[in-house]
Amino acid sequence: MAARQGAQESNHAGRLYSIKEASELTDVPTHTLRFWERKIPEFLQPVRTSGRQRRYAEDCLERIRQLDYYVNHKGMTLVGAQRMIQEGVEPERTAKQELLTKILADKRVRQAVDEIVELIRRRILEEY
Repeated sequence: MAARQGAQESNHAGRLYSIKEASELTDVPTHTLRFWERKIPEFLQPVRTSGRQRRYAEDCLERIRQLDYYVNHKGMTLVGAQRMIQEGVEPERTAKQELLTKILADKRVRQAVDEIVELIRRRILEEY
């Protein structure tokens, strides 16, 4: 088993980060990283050293950042956040879409209010 874990570690290109480093780089507490790993093990799989220590690759750090965005900033469940990431929804794109929707809704409301004001103005003018 240790040989397999050692091979797993050597198969990763690039730097691997300890759980403490991953926590500092992503602003996600270490206990949260461990919890997420238990809840969605197929999605968040840090490499294990022969001593069973976790090592996080860059792609894993990116998934952690995305999970943090959806769970802690958007209020989604962990599984919902995982689904969004797997579907390839970009967090910035989602935020832009939300902003655009709000702007369009605001324009529609303004337009509706303007139409109502115009109707009232016409009725008032008709009466005089």
